[in-house]
Amino acid sequence: MLDFYHRLALRLWPIRWLFWLLGAVGVAAFAVTLFGPAGWRVEVYNVWAMTALLWAVLGVSVAHGFATPLPERNPSAGAGARLWTGLQRGLLTLFALIVTGLALAVGFATLRASGMLLQAAGS
Repeated sequence: MLDFYHRLALRLWPIRWLFWLLGAVGVAAFAVTLFGPAGWRVEVYNVWAMTALLWAVLGVSVAHGFATPLPERNPSAGAGARLWTGLQRGLLTLFALIVTGLALAVGFATLRASGMLLQAAGS
């Protein structure tokens, strides 16, 4: 799992600015839905703005969290170095599990927002 996220982070690293831009657009869209005219205060726009923010958080967290090389285990190293490497890998595994949960939540939020948008367009 750590190798997958590391390879994905290396691919996302050059376009991380796009995720920051998506986050800024999401914040601006959410601000417009809160403080804009009454016609823009629709739940669909709020959900889409929050979904854009979730996509931005997911992309930035993967790109920044896993871009560094993974710590390698060295059996000939001292006990402190082996403990430190194990702790780093354990925390990265925990972070990978959290990011996987975030990816599932983003997927469900995207499906929900798409359904709300299609339902609003049909009525």
